[in-house]
Amino acid sequence: MRPSLSRRVQTVTASLPTGSWWLGALAQFVFIYPVAMGVVWMVGGLCFWWWRERRRTPSSPDTWLTVSILVPCHNEAKAIAATCENLAGLDYPSYQVIFIDDASADDTQAILRDHIDATPTFHLLHLPRNQGKARALNAALALVKTPLVLVLDADTRLRDDALRLLAAPFTRQPRLGAVTANPIPLNRKGFWGRFQAAEFSSIIGLIKRCQRVWGRLFTVSGCATIFSARVLREAGGFSPATATEDIDITWRIQRAGYEVWFEPAAVAYIQVPACFSEYWRQRRRWALGGWHLLRGHRGVFSSRRWRRLWPVYLDSALGYLWAFAFVGLSLAWLLALTIGWRAPVVVSPIPAWPGAVVSVVCVTQMAVAARINGTHDPDLRRCLFWIPWYPLLFFAVSAIVAVGTAPEGLLGRLDRVGLWQSPTRDG
Repeated sequence: MRPSLSRRVQTVTASLPTGSWWLGALAQFVFIYPVAMGVVWMVGGLCFWWWRERRRTPSSPDTWLTVSILVPCHNEAKAIAATCENLAGLDYPSYQVIFIDDASADDTQAILRDHIDATPTFHLLHLPRNQGKARALNAALALVKTPLVLVLDADTRLRDDALRLLAAPFTRQPRLGAVTANPIPLNRKGFWGRFQAAEFSSIIGLIKRCQRVWGRLFTVSGCATIFSARVLREAGGFSPATATEDIDITWRIQRAGYEVWFEPAAVAYIQVPACFSEYWRQRRRWALGGWHLLRGHRGVFSSRRWRRLWPVYLDSALGYLWAFAFVGLSLAWLLALTIGWRAPVVVSPIPAWPGAVVSVVCVTQMAVAARINGTHDPDLRRCLFWIPWYPLLFFAVSAIVAVGTAPEGLLGRLDRVGLWQSPTRDG
């Protein structure tokens, strides 16, 4: 009589053959790593909030530095009008906006020209051939004469006081290279909108706070970050040889000896993917950019002056190791379940008691994030329900795209990765 599926899975997990101890260690790592990092992020986020955010009064310098806002656009007809209206009303004494139309094939340029005609501080740089976001930004940077440069995605809207909050630190910190805003999803309809609203606060926002306590950020938010124009040029501008120019420039600025800060009070409202295909495409690009980071910045270990970047690099590398362990052991579970393969070790992607522990950590992490970020995002608590999906969806998708992009990320050509195609916008 053939044993049941549950009996077969129990059989393959009951014992380890000699010499397979490392598989058991990997299985433990798959469970321990997300739990441990969740605790680290919560502790670091709470420390940042207590020391730097809880009762801070925003500074108001006597003299404000002039800012050039660079907005790269490629087929952004649905979103660009709202962005123009938002940028025309910012509460800041001296700024200009340069829209870079990177060979849009829709009505983006026509819409921009209407707003430029009505707003003296708006300017248009048209590129006849799609060069990619990094090259488009570098083309505009060559025209900038102001001390500060804000890079803004075409579908991102700043809160009225955000530019002041981002620019103020540059008047008191000479070694400051960049300050990144706090991205908050604007479109929260349906599962994907609510899921990512929870994610940006409980994962991205909390990690940035924690990493500021460590002293170095993994990445600025490409949707809204202000840079010192001098430091940006010293770092070589934006690299087209990576899928995520925001990660790369963050590391090059910090390796040059400059600070990168996170300003949670500077709120940038963003649009997040509204369907799974867009979400998958975004996460694949992020995973590819992570591989490009590991590939392009492995030299951080060659000098002690970059030692504060070592924990961030190692955390990224461990994340990719976790992805391979999770995917490999989950495939072993699937084979054991379907064909009865006697794998030495398996990991079930369907939450059992380890999954329950991870879910509890995720919910706790979200509760901490809701307490910390609730001042800037009052509706965040309504998204608490969606956090238990993380062990099944967020971690699984992240692991699969990390493994799937490994060959291209580590071995692929870098001369065309910078070309882009804007995601579908809701308007």
